[in-house]
Amino acid sequence: MKINKKKVNVSDYILFNRMGDTAAIDIVAPATYSNSGYFNLFDYNKEFAGLSSLSVKIDSKLIFDSFLYIMVEQLKQYCKMNSIHLVVVSENEFFDSYQSYLASHKPGKLRKEKKNIFTAFFEGLGNSAKTVCSDLLKFVEFIGDVAIHIVTLPKNFSQVRWTELPNFLIRVGVNSIGICLLIVFLIGIIIGYVGALQLSRFGVGSFLASLVGIAVTRELSPLMVGIIIAGRTGSAFTAEIGTMRVSDEVDALTSFGFDKQYFLVFPRLIATIISLPLMVSICNIAGIIGGYFAGNAVLNINFAEFQMELLDSSLSYADVLGGIFKSFIFGGIIAVVGCFKGFQVSGGAESVGRYTTSSVVTSIFLIVLVDAVFAFLL
Repeated sequence: MKINKKKVNVSDYILFNRMGDTAAIDIVAPATYSNSGYFNLFDYNKEFAGLSSLSVKIDSKLIFDSFLYIMVEQLKQYCKMNSIHLVVVSENEFFDSYQSYLASHKPGKLRKEKKNIFTAFFEGLGNSAKTVCSDLLKFVEFIGDVAIHIVTLPKNFSQVRWTELPNFLIRVGVNSIGICLLIVFLIGIIIGYVGALQLSRFGVGSFLASLVGIAVTRELSPLMVGIIIAGRTGSAFTAEIGTMRVSDEVDALTSFGFDKQYFLVFPRLIATIISLPLMVSICNIAGIIGGYFAGNAVLNINFAEFQMELLDSSLSYADVLGGIFKSFIFGGIIAVVGCFKGFQVSGGAESVGRYTTSSVVTSIFLIVLVDAVFAFLL
């Protein structure tokens, strides 16, 4: 608050009487923070020049708060620095008791808490366990919410944003197929090369087609495509929804009557579940071709021999369909985890980055875990 010094009479707040080198101050207005600006207009340097003694009177009926104590302490410091003898004459018993209370309760130095390294380790471990259990509970609740919306989808078919589905299909499938084909093709070359070297030692190089076919179609193609999509698309889902959370767009959609599951989650979930099996089917071919190139380079197997062995081998429809079925599950995991982590974002950009990273790590972990389970079941 700005105070016009010309319109304020300081004597209405502080009566200052001076006789030679002795002076007296009488506080006449309420000494409160609301009046602190007026009290601060009193010029100590000008009025106290040449003083040797000063007395301050505090009336018994004076209204005050903690500002009076601060003002008295400032006067004591000023007088001490300028060798002025100060006498505080207090007739206010409330101020005396308040002053004695504050004088006896001076704040001490804050001590840093020293933690034993083992205590700190187990404390951090416990906090991490609490966070994991809390996130797991929320994730299960989110999966249950998605399941309920799937059951009620026929009744709420029009609430899904179907116009965005082609866009997500392009983003998840078409834009990702190139890198997926390349990775699975290179994985096929690696498996074919390593397998050819080992099989040639035992004189059974003809089994290379069976090795590559089963390894690619049943395990490697679904697993690699799932990991790539988790890093490329799952993280994008988290970042998009997280940014909407930060800017309160999700709350705005809810207030307008849109169901966030149907409006935000389902287009992404459906697009991912449709795209992954198609991509895995195409990548199976790329991986097998990669294995053929490796076999041709190491064992000099021609394409006709490789094809004949592949068709006559133990590779069955169950292997191919098992890998495609797993890709359905992986697609659901990627979409659900990506959207769930996006809805967990709160705060600002730092939170978006943290949960985007968590989304990728969680998706890859669950994909590998589910793949390990299916390895024993299928």
